[in-house]
Amino acid sequence: MVEELSFAPFSATIGACPGDDPPMHGLDITVVSLYLLGTLVLGLYLTRRVHSAPDFFIAGRRLPFWAIGMSVVVSDIGALEMVGGTAAAYRYGVAQANYEWIGCIPAMVVGGLLFTPLYWRSGVFSIPEYLGRRYGAAVQGIQALVWLVFLSAALGVFFQASAEMLLGVLGWPRWLSVGLTAAVVAVYTTGGGLEAVVLTDVIQCVILFIGGLALAAVGLSRVGGLAGLRAGLARRGPATRHHLQLLMPAGLRDGAGKPTGYPWPGIILGLGMVLSPAYWVGNQAIVQRTLGARDEWSARSSMVFGALLKTVVPVAFVLPGLLGLVLLGDRDPNGVYPQLIGELLPVGMRGLMYAAFLAALMSSVDSYTNSAATIFTRDIYGRFLARDRDDRHYLRAGRLASLGVIAFGVACVPVVARYGTIYDAFQSFLSLFQGPTLALILSGLLWRRASPAGGLAGLLVGLAAAIWFKAVLKLHYLYIAWWSFLAALVALLLVSSVTRSLPADQLRGLVLGDDGEEQAP
Repeated sequence: MVEELSFAPFSATIGACPGDDPPMHGLDITVVSLYLLGTLVLGLYLTRRVHSAPDFFIAGRRLPFWAIGMSVVVSDIGALEMVGGTAAAYRYGVAQANYEWIGCIPAMVVGGLLFTPLYWRSGVFSIPEYLGRRYGAAVQGIQALVWLVFLSAALGVFFQASAEMLLGVLGWPRWLSVGLTAAVVAVYTTGGGLEAVVLTDVIQCVILFIGGLALAAVGLSRVGGLAGLRAGLARRGPATRHHLQLLMPAGLRDGAGKPTGYPWPGIILGLGMVLSPAYWVGNQAIVQRTLGARDEWSARSSMVFGALLKTVVPVAFVLPGLLGLVLLGDRDPNGVYPQLIGELLPVGMRGLMYAAFLAALMSSVDSYTNSAATIFTRDIYGRFLARDRDDRHYLRAGRLASLGVIAFGVACVPVVARYGTIYDAFQSFLSLFQGPTLALILSGLLWRRASPAGGLAGLLVGLAAAIWFKAVLKLHYLYIAWWSFLAALVALLLVSSVTRSLPADQLRGLVLGDDGEEQAP
């Protein structure tokens, strides 16, 4: 599954746009410039509302449900879905839609109704902080380090998407695209905190959906509708025989004999039962938004509203992958989305799509930056390195941490470039720790008997199992998620059964069914 990406074809092929227009017309430049200017002005304006660490990390708990729901959706689909999701659909077909229909919607609804209200009532700022209260400082520290590395490395995925897109539409060098993106996001994220992230995401969500649906509609018209799309895929022969199957067969291999595609047992077990709930119940970048809700009802409703928006995402970002296969033929998968923009859309609309991409990218980057800064400041710096400092001290530390994780993300770009698609890179990173994390979260929320020693044992065994499954057995990442979850759960149950659990007063507000009313400071 791991291979070198080729960057050469994009600049040579993207210039063939309708009507012989240049790749970037003056009207397109105007649209993109207005978007960037508006985003920066709004983000900088919101820095005036940040006076304390809670303002920076959880928006002072004043966010409405609809803004959180839109922010959650756009930060999830973001640049990864536009470039990586389309690339995966080009490569594997409609099975990519499972990452929305199976991998998002059920877990969002269940998480919003059951788990999100408990997080909000507990008053925590982060997932590692919750796990620290539930299982102790050792679990909090390990989880914080794992999440910090992942969130920072995920920025490399998003910066890689920036390089792919801007190389395709503008011919810019990779590092110029990465540096510009990092600089723009750093300006408002380090100043305005979570509120700036969420409210700029609202604008980005609207632009993203308009642009993605417009591209899908134009592409469908070009191929002759759904019937024409089906016929075009059939003409490509055996290579696309599984492209219209929502559940792919198990055991598919690529030319080198490595596992490929999305095997149906992995989709059901790895994605549906582990990666999906772990992502929506235990992903810091997602949960942190709901922690900034103005009340418990808003926290709960935000996830349900986001699930409703998620139903249309495959139309905007899976369908273009199939259209690219028919209209463009053989291409590097990561270049499909930018080339579709260049070849299908007229002047002005291309500018809107460039703005939509930048919206998606900036949403992903600002989300992960703010979340990584929160974890570093609250769960590592404030817990182990600088306890009991004043509020302004932690606010400054959070802003400096934001700059640090952006720099680390830029450094991770060469690592991400080794993967076949950036979607594979993102999911592979997640599979190494999401299984153990889910085992700890579910046990901690549902089982009062889960002990601190059991939580630590489950986390260590699960992480070790995930690394072994990947490095030695070389399993598909969907299977890694499932088996590492089981390994962590068994270890947690066994050790908890013979060790002491927390007393009842320390569990208040941390277990489902408990009416603890602890609130954030």
